[in-house]
Amino acid sequence: MTEDGLVVVIDTDVWSEIYLPRRARKSQHADRWRRLLTGRTVVISTQTRAEVMFGFAVSGWGPDRKSSAREALDRTATAPVDEPVVKAWAELGAACRHQGHALHAKEHTGDRWVASTAIALGAPLLGGDAIYRGAPGLVLAEQADGP
Repeated sequence: MTEDGLVVVIDTDVWSEIYLPRRARKSQHADRWRRLLTGRTVVISTQTRAEVMFGFAVSGWGPDRKSSAREALDRTATAPVDEPVVKAWAELGAACRHQGHALHAKEHTGDRWVASTAIALGAPLLGGDAIYRGAPGLVLAEQADGP
């Protein structure tokens, strides 16, 4: 985390909407997400990086669009999967299971990696998925900045 504490981890949906906006329509969340990111250092998890790269691989985009998208991805800091992230992943999964929070479920494994990255960095998470709400030990960017 940076010394000023202005880091925010963003989930794949937010990254895609902010850095790869759809031309056909504008997301109802994009403007709010941009405001929440103003003045912050954006970081993505390894999980998000992998999901975005998978999206590139199956997109059917031409070489210029893929190259431009890859450049945007490469400009985004990616937190490594290190021991603190692994520990946070295990502890978050256990706490969610104990509390009955759905983030522990197998189908949310990827989301748990994203949340664990934020927890390990001591940073809030900005994501559009409701699965993150109420996850133990996870601060959401909306909570960190108020309603």
